[in-house]
Amino acid sequence: MNPEHFERLERSIEKASRFLEGSRNPDGLWSDFLTLAGESVSWVSGYVGYAMSHQGSEQKSNWLKETAFLIRDQQHANGGWGYGPSVPPDADSTSWCLRFLSSTGTQSPESCERGSRFLLAHQNQTDGGFRTYSSPHDVGRYMGLKGSISFEGWLSSQLCVTAVAVAALIEGRSIHGIEEALNLIRMSQTAEGYWNSYWWSGSLYATVHCMEAIKSGMTGGDAGSLDRARTWIAGTQLADGSWGSSFVSGGVPFWTALALRGLMVVHQPDPGGRIGRGADWLLNHQLEDGSWPSGYLLRIPLPSMKEPWKQSSWNCGGRAINAVISDHRQLFSTATAFSALSEYREKVLEGKLP
Repeated sequence: MNPEHFERLERSIEKASRFLEGSRNPDGLWSDFLTLAGESVSWVSGYVGYAMSHQGSEQKSNWLKETAFLIRDQQHANGGWGYGPSVPPDADSTSWCLRFLSSTGTQSPESCERGSRFLLAHQNQTDGGFRTYSSPHDVGRYMGLKGSISFEGWLSSQLCVTAVAVAALIEGRSIHGIEEALNLIRMSQTAEGYWNSYWWSGSLYATVHCMEAIKSGMTGGDAGSLDRARTWIAGTQLADGSWGSSFVSGGVPFWTALALRGLMVVHQPDPGGRIGRGADWLLNHQLEDGSWPSGYLLRIPLPSMKEPWKQSSWNCGGRAINAVISDHRQLFSTATAFSALSEYREKVLEGKLP
């Protein structure tokens, strides 16, 4: 990479960092995704905070640690965190909050132990996967759903939740539940190489996080699984270097950033320069304020639905069930692009990418 291009990459990362730092609410946390449960605070803060925790400067790490302490203070008595302050805790929000605390060194042993116990209480003993809610009727009542509605889908193991829970447990140095969850991930990869997402409108989210989970617990037979996933990601790249979804024509920053991370999970040659082309697309589509445009990312299936990826028709936007929702504050998109470009920068510096 020539010096001018590298300087542009560094400026982009810095602009994204300033946008994310400046987008915190007055209470010091982030919020995004407007649903029937309101905006998410703990889940979004855990995700964005974790993405930003891999940046360098001590000054930045100080304010990020302050944000992490705020998150730690919001841990419920049962060890979990919820979508928002008054929403019942769930496994996915808890996983991201635990990962944020671990990555910033702000996790206390007691908080980590309680959080890990909460996660393990959401593990499905039948298949080893993790479900979002162990008692979804509580969140159903909170969201005003009728008590007669089936929660079979929300009670099922979800690969997008399982993969992140595995990462949270490993980073928290837990020895429980990990191998069972990894076995489900290994068994659930499709013939094409991807994994299906439950709560996300595309397969890239579950695929990338499943790849990262497999790498963390990698055995001799896992290399082929990662190769198949990487081949699938490479094969879905659009002509302009981006990755998109079925809800819009053209590239979407969130999916493009996730795809780049997936291609970088394992160090391999990059034939055709797919990673570099994807990174260039992100640089070209960053907005002036340092953010990236949002997209219809989050999927809210009917609680009874077990395989939402088989449904093609969804309501786009709005506070509704059976809908796909955008990150209207652009925080998820920007944090994911920031994370992907930061990792890309490190691999360039290490000489692993041109």
